[in-house]
Amino acid sequence: MMTTLEEMRKIIKKDPETRHLNISDLDLFKVYRYLLDRDESPNKDGYQPVLKTEPYIEIIYQPTKEKAEEIKREKIKRHLKFYDSEIYIQDASLALFDTFNDERQVAYDHAHYFLENYKKDHYEKGLYLYGKYSTGKSYLISAIAQELAEKNIMVLFVYMPDLVRSIRQGMNEGNLEERINQLKQADVLMMDDIGGENMTSWFRDEVLVPILQYRLSAKLPVFMTSNFDYLQLVEALTLNRDETSRVKAARLLQRIKDLMTPVKMSQDQYKG
Repeated sequence: MMTTLEEMRKIIKKDPETRHLNISDLDLFKVYRYLLDRDESPNKDGYQPVLKTEPYIEIIYQPTKEKAEEIKREKIKRHLKFYDSEIYIQDASLALFDTFNDERQVAYDHAHYFLENYKKDHYEKGLYLYGKYSTGKSYLISAIAQELAEKNIMVLFVYMPDLVRSIRQGMNEGNLEERINQLKQADVLMMDDIGGENMTSWFRDEVLVPILQYRLSAKLPVFMTSNFDYLQLVEALTLNRDETSRVKAARLLQRIKDLMTPVKMSQDQYKG
């Protein structure tokens, strides 16, 4: 049986959500259809109807909270790549990064500044997060990586010990240049745990230095975490313990300094 305009108006006037609206006859059916959709099919494939009244009456379909989370995860997955690693970064959020000491507040402020100001056409230096194990360094770059991915920024996340293995594999498979170009050209490069890998002089001089030099010239941000401060990192990268090796390690460090702002995270164990 066809519902009349008068019956529609009565139903609309009885409903708590729509009874205050002053609706023209032209919009009457649209609002009535909204009430039917809302009550009969409140969730269509993860989307729910919403009635907009300004600047004009229309029905839009918004994702439910669960659907919005799914969309967010898919967006992050599309824009956040892992370099030959089975290790997935923590499900992290800058909003949940606990600033329970001054160091962590400084780290948070730097991360927040980068996220607020970086765009593909506006370069900002990345961060070199250093300090003892389990102080939240990896969590923080994970949070930055995921927020960038949500903004459609392509982020390449590298666990350094896996990178050394992958480069060796690339030499064997004949695709070393392709692997290195991925590292050079990502919008943002995240390198977790530098100094913790089994590095060789060749890897330092022929892989790491050209990657950082390219990204410095192209103004592409790099983030690193390490257990070492700058002086300790030079020692770790001075592999042959001679003056030539020390000079090459110092050159690598200079590129790190040019690309990144050092942020110390060494106080207190990370609190979950």
